[in-house]
Amino acid sequence: MTTANTNQTQPNTDQPTSVSTAEPVRRTSWTLKARITRLVWAFCEILLWRISPPFMTGFRNALLRLFGAKIGKGVRIHPSVKVVIPWHIHIDDQVTIHQRAILYALGKISIGANSEIGPMVHLCAGTHDHTDPVFPLLREPITINGRCILGAASFVAPGTTLAAGTVLHPRAALYSNSTPNTQYRGNPARPLVSQSDQA
Repeated sequence: MTTANTNQTQPNTDQPTSVSTAEPVRRTSWTLKARITRLVWAFCEILLWRISPPFMTGFRNALLRLFGAKIGKGVRIHPSVKVVIPWHIHIDDQVTIHQRAILYALGKISIGANSEIGPMVHLCAGTHDHTDPVFPLLREPITINGRCILGAASFVAPGTTLAAGTVLHPRAALYSNSTPNTQYRGNPARPLVSQSDQA
């Protein structure tokens, strides 16, 4: 009766492999000055912005201007609005931004005159390059031209331009540029076609 050879060569799992599984080092793209200013703004947002009564629109506009934002006349921003990087924001005259909207201004956000940003709208002017292992930050701007209306909980993706008179229905998500005086609905948002256009 033969016995099995117990001395067969076994693979050595202790040997290092040629392929590294470690993630690449990710470095911040923000300067030290920018990081300090963001920290100061975060404290001001908590201690001053959020506790200010809704009617104190002038105070909040002045606070944004202090941090480098360009704010026009008659702008009304609710204190529950989340503002990230205020010095990247440019808002023209007579714009209203309602409760719990998010201005995620890693890149520039411009809002044209007489536009209305509804509750819980998310303007997302920043993302990351998922094709790069380092996952670098992309600061892609958002431009909203005049007379636009963004319905509740709608979303505007980085690098998107809304033409004048664009209307986003509630919860619509726009990932590409719009055409003037057009309504959009759905995710991804698509233009609505009126019955007269179909005829």
